[in-house]
Amino acid sequence: MTLFREPLLHFAVIGVVLFGGYSWLHDEQPAAADEPVRVGEGDVRWLKQTWSSQWLRNPTEDELKGLVDDLLNERLMAREAKEMGLDQDDTVIRRRLAQKLRFIVEDTAQLAEPTEAELRQLYAANRSRFETPGRLSFKQIYFDPEHRADAAAEAKTVLTELNALGESEPASDRLLLGNRFDDASELAISGMFGADFAREVFAVEPGQWRGPVKSGYGLHLVFVMQRTATTPKPFETVKGDVLAEWRRLKQTELSRDFLAALRKKYGVELEDGVKAALASAPEPKVAGK
Repeated sequence: MTLFREPLLHFAVIGVVLFGGYSWLHDEQPAAADEPVRVGEGDVRWLKQTWSSQWLRNPTEDELKGLVDDLLNERLMAREAKEMGLDQDDTVIRRRLAQKLRFIVEDTAQLAEPTEAELRQLYAANRSRFETPGRLSFKQIYFDPEHRADAAAEAKTVLTELNALGESEPASDRLLLGNRFDDASELAISGMFGADFAREVFAVEPGQWRGPVKSGYGLHLVFVMQRTATTPKPFETVKGDVLAEWRRLKQTELSRDFLAALRKKYGVELEDGVKAALASAPEPKVAGK
C-alpha cells in the first residue's frame, strides 16, 4: 500500500481516468470546429443501458432512433453554444464541470485496497466510531424558571429533602417530553435536552438523586435507575464499516492533494482587496484533519 500513497501515482491515475476513460466509454474525441458531430457505438451502448435501467427493457428501433436524434441535437446545440462563447464565465457550467471532475477524482480512491493491518490501525485509532453506545434509564423532576421565583434554590432544597430526609417525590413542572426515559442513548438525550445535559446525566451514578442539571428548558433533578456502559465492537464485526471509513478518508486525502497540485500547476492570485478581506478570517478546516 506504500505505492498508492505516492501523490504522483494519484495524479497519474486521475490523468488516465480523465483523458482515457471518457473516450473509451463514448468513442468520442474532441472535435475541431469543422468536423461533423459524431455518434459512435459506445454512445449507442450507453443510450441502451440508460434506457434499460429506467424502463427495465431494451428500447425498440423507433425509440433508439429517437434517443440518437436527441443526443445528436444536444451535441449540435452544445457545439453551437460553444462557438457563440456561451460557455464562458457561466456559473452553472463551471460548477457542473468542477462537480464532474470531483467525482472522477474521488472515484480513483476506489482503486485502492487497504491491508488488514491498515484497517486495524484505523480501527484502533478511532474506537469511539466503532462501538455500541451506552444507554441510560432515568427519571427527572423539572423546575421551570419561568414559573418559579428562584428555580435553582428550590431545586437544591428539594434535592436535600429527597436524599437526606427521604421525602416523597414532589410533582414536576409540566414538560411535554415527560419525566421518565428508558434505555435512551446519549445521542437521543442530547437531542431532547442538549449535549451538556446528556453529558452530565451520563456521569451520574445510579441510585441517588442528583442535580440540579441545566438544560435548555430550565433545571432538573435526575435519578438514574440503570446505566449500560459503552462497549467497543470487535474488529471482525465492524470491518465493513472500518473499510468504508478508510475509503472516505482516502477520498478526502486524494481530493486535497489533487487541489493542491492544481494550485501549483495554474497558480492562484488574489487581488489586494481580497487579501485584506481574508486576512482576518479564520483558517478553514480541512475535512479529515
